[in-house]
Amino acid sequence: MINNYIIYLVFGVIPFFAYAQEHPIQHHVNTIIQQNNKNACFEKSTDTLPLNKAHKNTQYNLTNNENCKIKDLASWNCEIDFRYIPLPSKNDINMILVPQDCGDFPYRLYLLTIKDHQIRSDLYVEGEWYEPGNNENLIEKTHFTISKDFIITVTTEYDNNLTIKHYYLNQDGYLKEKTNNN
Repeated sequence: MINNYIIYLVFGVIPFFAYAQEHPIQHHVNTIIQQNNKNACFEKSTDTLPLNKAHKNTQYNLTNNENCKIKDLASWNCEIDFRYIPLPSKNDINMILVPQDCGDFPYRLYLLTIKDHQIRSDLYVEGEWYEPGNNENLIEKTHFTISKDFIITVTTEYDNNLTIKHYYLNQDGYLKEKTNNN
């Protein structure tokens, strides 16, 4: 759908007509931003739970920086436009993956939880790391899954050792590590 505009301008005594169209792609972007849940920053995820997939080489979405009023979001930005991958939301809590590829390693994703326009938690959940100059065949690999109950399992493999941690998302939007008591 294209929005059309007719503008009537008067310069001195001679009327001047101008015709303008809103670009259809820009209109589509504005529609997505306006329709997205309660947050004008992020598109809704098309993924469903349980989620168990790698996001390496996944295309990133870009936020509308003018409408996005998330406190401290800019500190997670490595480029001019804020890039993210939307994940399924829980009630009024948004979850997104944010690339942190502005350092030595091009594949590191952090999970951010956002509620009430504030980043509540951040957690390194996916990527690869190695010690530059050392055995570069020895790579630490991290990946994650999310269950239907929003239990986030982060698995890290390094030097034939496996570390698995489980986190839950509480109603305030914070990620808490699961223990035997919770």
